[in-house]
Amino acid sequence: MVPKRSRLAQERSRDTRRAILRAALELWAQRGYENGFERMTTEEIAARAGVSKATFYLHFARKEDILLHTGWITAGVVYEDALAEVAAGRELDVAVDRMMNRLGRRVQRVPRAALRRILDAQMSMPRASAIEGEAFGLEQAFLALLQPALEAGQLPERVSVTALATMLKAITIDAIWQWSADDSDQLPVVLRQRAAVVLVGARHTLDAVR
Repeated sequence: MVPKRSRLAQERSRDTRRAILRAALELWAQRGYENGFERMTTEEIAARAGVSKATFYLHFARKEDILLHTGWITAGVVYEDALAEVAAGRELDVAVDRMMNRLGRRVQRVPRAALRRILDAQMSMPRASAIEGEAFGLEQAFLALLQPALEAGQLPERVSVTALATMLKAITIDAIWQWSADDSDQLPVVLRQRAAVVLVGARHTLDAVR
């Protein structure tokens, strides 16, 4: 059991981090998503959040880590969706379809310029820059669905759920990146179609190589 004092300290730390994140996103929106992130400084973010510059660096090693953290929050929401689908007892294909639909709808509410900047940070920044204990990827969300499905016999016994989760993440990120660069409003449909193809392919490929 976590001591009350330690739990309160953890909650204060989370609240401070959220305040910094919220301040950065507000400043970014005010200055324009195309290049506003580069124009704002850590001092301005800290002042907006009501904390010192030292406190900012206690939570984020660099300004760009805010972009990583934003992506991890999204992945955490998808993970919660996955747990809800498992708890509801839905079949894997239905659960993935529903989860992808919700993810697509959420992402479409993000300005494309901001999304491209966040994705670029996710793909280009070294893992060493990750905030200790906070890194959270889409793989965990997909694994939360795939592992119970494997145990329930909804996937072939020989399938690697880790590899399958990695594939689902790859097609998801690629679809979101492509959407951020065009004017389509069909991201939920594209995500659902791609996920369905991956699941069907995983089952049939294993059958074909026996």
